[in-house]
Amino acid sequence: MLSASDPDYAKKPDIKWNFTKFLVNRLGEVVARFEPTEDMGKVRSCVEALL
Repeated sequence: MLSASDPDYAKKPDIKWNFTKFLVNRLGEVVARFEPTEDMGKVRSCVEALL
């Protein structure tokens, strides 16, 4: 969907959609960013790694 409206969307740092997720550590630092199309298994494994 996003690539149809902007073929280079994946290369731009802009937040593409309001469902972009940011993983924040206990110090309040952003340690990962996930686009709405990211596999939730990858998100889960990154969260578990911080626990």
